Amino acid sequence: MIDTQLHRQCLEILHAKTVKDFVRISGKMAQSMGFHSMGALIVIDHTATFSEFRSVTDAPTEYLPIFEDTHSAKLDPVTQHCKQSASPIVWDQETYVSAGRADFWEHQAEFGYRSGVGVAMHLPRGRHFMLGFDSDKRSCVTAKAKLGLTLDFLTFTSYAQAAAFDLCLPYPQSPKPDAPAKGELDALQRSMDGLSDWEVGDAMGISETEVLLRLRRAMFKLGCATRYEAALRALKLGLVTCG
Repeated sequence: MIDTQLHRQCLEILHAKTVKDFVRISGKMAQSMGFHSMGALIVIDHTATFSEFRSVTDAPTEYLPIFEDTHSAKLDPVTQHCKQSASPIVWDQETYVSAGRADFWEHQAEFGYRSGVGVAMHLPRGRHFMLGFDSDKRSCVTAKAKLGLTLDFLTFTSYAQAAAFDLCLPYPQSPKPDAPAKGELDALQRSMDGLSDWEVGDAMGISETEVLLRLRRAMFKLGCATRYEAALRALKLGLVTCG
């Protein structure tokens, strides 16, 4: 049975009403556990090549380029652990040194990110949630306290992920009355499957220019600025399917 304070914090994050509230409550939880910052990544895999994601953090603005650098994330040992495992990781400088990425640690340490704890939850229907709490201390927890910290962190994360998907990846507004035509949706569907404009045109028997025009019309009718956004909206509205 979880203690009263942890239970209260879990219920508070579960009932967060806005993304701003989510960040505030998570940050407060991080501070109560001895950390100074939080960061979360919410992902939905719609197909093998098409994913929707959102990141939220209370990190300072100057640190955001590092936090949101997807290329570096593919090489970051903490991120890679979370992608491959559902077990929490308590990390520090040695984690990066052992992985041959001491330069990564040194870069983020300049902003006060020297140690922390992180975990990812890999859920049904291609949903993934990663949460991390960070510290400016070289070691954020003693070996004796490690088990208790990770258990409390896991408990909070299980509540946080439920709120995160509802708040950070909300259902889109309805499309305009003039919905995309079948050919426009077909081009959008094929583009979403990872094909280039030329490959879409070849498969549909139309020119690459016509593909581009159809995608632009679909974007306009769905009220979206990019084909990526249009594909997500069409998918959620049931106008296209996955796979």
